[in-house]
Amino acid sequence: MFLVKKIAYIFVLLTLFSGFVTHAQYQKKVYFAIGLFTSNHSQMVTYAFITTVNGSVSGAEIIRKDRFIYSALGYWPSDANPEKIDLFAKHNVDSVLLVVNENNKVIGYYEKPFETLWMIRFKENPYKYDEFGWSQGTYRPSDSQQAFLRHEYGVNNILTDYIYGDSLFKLLRDVQSPGWVSAYKAGAIIDTTSTTDTTTSP
Repeated sequence: MFLVKKIAYIFVLLTLFSGFVTHAQYQKKVYFAIGLFTSNHSQMVTYAFITTVNGSVSGAEIIRKDRFIYSALGYWPSDANPEKIDLFAKHNVDSVLLVVNENNKVIGYYEKPFETLWMIRFKENPYKYDEFGWSQGTYRPSDSQQAFLRHEYGVNNILTDYIYGDSLFKLLRDVQSPGWVSAYKAGAIIDTTSTTDTTTSP
């Protein structure tokens, strides 16, 4: 009887240890993400939930803009914001908020920084006449601008890669700064004397 109990005890310990190891080896997270490429909804910005496993991107779910905004504001539930908090407020991103009527009922949202994201990639709006962006290239940023985006936001290819995690909220703060816009339009040259990598992607 003692031997049976001892074996059972060892089995329980091994099971618990195996569970801890499995949990440590399998870390799944979901992030809000944007891509500066045309989505299925014919927008110049693609909105998505990015899933990572152990820090590597394992999948992307393209979503509507309203689902993205409402979920990031904590108004709608999502795996990327399970606590339903206002992530824009948390990351000090101005000018993104819910719009309510006189009865305090949500009737929409205001999202100023998202309206300018296309300007990072394009020199002119490809769909609207006489609207100009910040890019030095017609359909993609110049080499120095792309190097800057890679350094600051961890996006290797602006035509195919998503910006997500802390880098996304940093970008949403930066595009509202006149100084940042002026520097980006001028070429956004990286200070090569500094070796600090400010990329904050997970």
